[in-house]
Amino acid sequence: MTAAAPEPTETLRQLSLGRRAGLTAGETGWSTRAAPEIGLSPMLLGDGPLGLVSPTFDERETAFLLPCGTALGATWDPDVVRAVGLVQGSQALRRGYGGVYAPNLNLARTGLSGRTFEMYSEDPLLAGVLGAALVRGLQSQGVAACPKHLVCNDTETERQRMNATVDEATLREMYLRPFEMAVEGGAWMLMTAYNGVNGVPCAAHADLLRIVKEEWGFDGLVLSDYFALKDTVGPALAGLDLEMPGPAIFFGERLAAAVDDGSVPEERLDDAVARLLRLAGRTGALAGTERRVTAPDEHVGEDRAPAVLATAAAASATLVRNRGGLLPLDPGALDRLAVIGPNAVRPTFQGATFGRVRPAGEVTTPAQAVRDRFGPHCDVRVEAGVVRTLPETLAGFRVTTPDGEPGVLLEHFRGDATRPVLTETRVDSAFVWFGTVPGAGPTTQPGRLRLTAVLTPEAGGRYTVGGGGSGETTVRVDGALVAHRPAPAPADVMGQVARAGMSTGEVELTAGVPVEVTVEMTSAGSRVQALTVGCLPPQPEDALDRAVRAATAADAAVVVVGDVLETARESRDLPSSALPDEQVRLIRAVAAANPRTVVVVNAGRPVDAPWADDVAAVLYAWLPGQEFGPALAAVLSGDAEPAGRMPVTVTCRDEDRSTWGERLDTDLALDYTATEPTGYRHLWRTGTAPRFAFGSGLGYTTWELRAARVERGADGVAVVATVANTGPRPGREVVQVYAQAPGESDARLAGFAGVRLAPTKCAEVRVRLDERAFSRWDTAGSAWTIPAGTHRLLVGRSSVELPFALDVVP
Repeated sequence: MTAAAPEPTETLRQLSLGRRAGLTAGETGWSTRAAPEIGLSPMLLGDGPLGLVSPTFDERETAFLLPCGTALGATWDPDVVRAVGLVQGSQALRRGYGGVYAPNLNLARTGLSGRTFEMYSEDPLLAGVLGAALVRGLQSQGVAACPKHLVCNDTETERQRMNATVDEATLREMYLRPFEMAVEGGAWMLMTAYNGVNGVPCAAHADLLRIVKEEWGFDGLVLSDYFALKDTVGPALAGLDLEMPGPAIFFGERLAAAVDDGSVPEERLDDAVARLLRLAGRTGALAGTERRVTAPDEHVGEDRAPAVLATAAAASATLVRNRGGLLPLDPGALDRLAVIGPNAVRPTFQGATFGRVRPAGEVTTPAQAVRDRFGPHCDVRVEAGVVRTLPETLAGFRVTTPDGEPGVLLEHFRGDATRPVLTETRVDSAFVWFGTVPGAGPTTQPGRLRLTAVLTPEAGGRYTVGGGGSGETTVRVDGALVAHRPAPAPADVMGQVARAGMSTGEVELTAGVPVEVTVEMTSAGSRVQALTVGCLPPQPEDALDRAVRAATAADAAVVVVGDVLETARESRDLPSSALPDEQVRLIRAVAAANPRTVVVVNAGRPVDAPWADDVAAVLYAWLPGQEFGPALAAVLSGDAEPAGRMPVTVTCRDEDRSTWGERLDTDLALDYTATEPTGYRHLWRTGTAPRFAFGSGLGYTTWELRAARVERGADGVAVVATVANTGPRPGREVVQVYAQAPGESDARLAGFAGVRLAPTKCAEVRVRLDERAFSRWDTAGSAWTIPAGTHRLLVGRSSVELPFALDVVP
């Protein structure tokens, strides 16, 4: 390693005011600006809560697709999460990234956010512990982690304009806590949220950024979410350091002018640039430095990464019901196995955000993976059970360009030109560009896109074809207009793009007879440009009957249901936690036909399960990334244990949540304080039983918590629990400690620790509780204090299974 870089303040003196201000905004959508005169290179910054997103959103650029946030949360295992961070950090290092926008540390307070799948938990401690583990894994490879979105970006409805009204104690104890833990874990960047908190936009919230930089001692870079700034002086004075994306809109030249006229102190500008240079030094983008790679021996190569991700996917699988010990299924003891469900044949590997990843290599569906594992021993029959109702991108269809090349032809035109400035063959039909279309110029220029695909139908019948994007869109089949979608309102272009809305029409097609699909999108120019084209083939009328027949003839049935991309989508929240009606009908029909039915929930959120008592086993698989198929097959067969515990609460009814029915008021404010506490703490206070409790999970063995005691030592208070594996298989248990301060009517997670034990083995598990486990925010005194008196510690296996109560005076 080379010597440390010069102090940023020394380097700053070599730059003029204008050059310094120019560094406070990105150069492009995904890179910072260079300053060769001081040896500063641009840093590539990429989105990454689910894996490395292509900087140009090009589906031809693949990356490892990670388990989603709730899946990582379900592991309750910092070691597993750190290993996933190592996979991502290793790939980012090989590709020259300076930083990755991850993890998402917002809280799943409602379970209905369209972005719940990115979030780790409804609980701040669990989210913070695991988020910090991802930070450590990522940054061990010299790539900056960027926890986001600071703070209270826990809903997608009007996220760019809404305001969270929250009291200071709740803000400190709940919503800021995961970010504080990430900073304690060494994060080098933080991203502010779109929304406001108590009437002030987060990117311009001086009190918020004072907490981060002064109270927490954060010495890293604070950057904006994309296009979040509305002015120059407010964010600059508040402490924002970098405007993204570039080129500059409100920082850069405008910030230089604000410093020049005295609106912003020069010291504030220098602090912002010094933080950028500090990041550059840590990532090797500054002359005289090398990347701060602290774990070179733990670098995960391309060949090893899939196994790590498969292990994480299995570790996240959460078994919440297993009547009669149906699972695991012994392949050799079955004659016939039915694998049923829309997500068995077309699984949801990830949610729909700007952070979508095209997986590296071939991915195996659950149906195929189960067939591969069980097929040599028994007959495996696969049925979807329900029909598809929404168009999907053309990547899954037989399409070519007009010249016969596999894929679609995409042409970019500028202004009224009749000749394209860029022509390319693409393998998908959903595109988005921020700021610049590589090879075609800025997205702010007026122009149009034209997609042409020759579609050869595999079956005859009525096809649904549609399109939409950031401008007026027309869809034609063999020259005939089948759909038209007007341009989105200028203020909603980002939302329209995130929702990927399409207008559709129907057309009668003949099997084997090619047709030409032409979609044109005309844009007046905007900060983002996008086009989505989809198709839905004719669907069978007897899908449910076929599934029931397969289940009736089988020794066991595995039904895989859950989200589609339209369910879990950025910029839109969900109306309820229920599965689609057709999926519920499928579950009930299969369960009636076969009492040995397993339901696998492929969703990144707490899915309502009123059908749970009708089936023998329920397994939450979440959105487990590209290794979903192999991991599920391993769990079902018993090759791997479903070691997960619930990171969120599944209520018996949506109405049981404190947040049910909350709405933005006429000023677009959402009253957080009125619904606190949320999640399991609300159920605790109201005496309401959950369907599946926070922290619960069965695994494939049985456990007994035999004793618990409090110990005091030099490092503070610890709970020591005696745990025994009383079942027939090795497994992992999670000892959970919940703390109740004097006068409180509920308890909150204060610490946890996992233990792996062989059958019949027993061990003592130590759960350390730091001072913050007992502290509460004193608003009047503006300080953390430990309430006087006796605190109660509840010890057990979940938020509702707590057999030991210990009293302690901290």
